[in-house]
Amino acid sequence: MILAVHQPNFMPWQGYFKKMKDCDQYILMDTVQYVHRHICNRNKFKNSQGEAQWLGVSVSHSKGRDVSFIDLAIDYSQKWQSKALNSLKHAYGKAPYFDQYYPQIEKILLTEYSNLADLNIDLIEFFRGVLKIDTPMQRMSDLPGNLGTKSEQIINLCKIVGADQYLSGQGAKKYNDLEAYQAAGIELLYQEYEPPVYKQMGDEFISHLSVIDLIMCEGDNAGDFI
Repeated sequence: MILAVHQPNFMPWQGYFKKMKDCDQYILMDTVQYVHRHICNRNKFKNSQGEAQWLGVSVSHSKGRDVSFIDLAIDYSQKWQSKALNSLKHAYGKAPYFDQYYPQIEKILLTEYSNLADLNIDLIEFFRGVLKIDTPMQRMSDLPGNLGTKSEQIINLCKIVGADQYLSGQGAKKYNDLEAYQAAGIELLYQEYEPPVYKQMGDEFISHLSVIDLIMCEGDNAGDFI
C-alpha cells in the first residue's frame, strides 16, 4: 500500500494531483506549519496578457507566523475575494470550460471559512473531482496521538494507515531519513513527473501553473494530463 502526504496548499499544480492519483491513501497535513510567502495561500495562473500571475488569499497574522494551516484565519477585511474572482474572469472568461467550472469555484471563494485549511481542502476536493481522482483522502488533524516530526511523522502515518511504501516529492530528498524508513520496513519512493503540454490560452505555453489553468482549458479531459 502506497501512502502520499502533502500540505493542503491553495489551488495546487498538476504534480500535486499526480501524486494523489499514484498512491492508495492520501493525507492532507493540515496541522503542519504554514509557510509565509509560499504556495500555501497563493498560486500562479495565466493572465489575459499571457503572463504568469499570482492569485492568493489574504491571511491573518494575529497569532504570529508560527501557526498551522488549521489555525490560520483568513482575513476577509482585505476584500481579496473580489480581486481573485475578477482576475479569473479576465484570464479565463473566454476559456472553453469557464462557464462549466467557474460558478463552483466562485461559490467556494465567496464562502467565509474559519481557517485556510478548510478553504484549500474544499478547492482540492473540487479539482480532484474534475480530474476523476478517487484516492481515499483524510486530514492529519483527524488522526490520533503525537505523530512526531519530519521522517518520524511520515513513518507513523504509514503505520496508522498500514502503508509499506511512501511516495515522496523530490524536494524531500534532502531531509528524508532513509535508514529510519528501512528500519520501519517502509520503502521510500520518489515521484517522477514531467507535466505535459495542453491546449492553453494565449500563444506561449507556461508550465507549472495552478491546476485551474488545465481545468479551464481542457475540462472533462483534464484528468488525461495528470
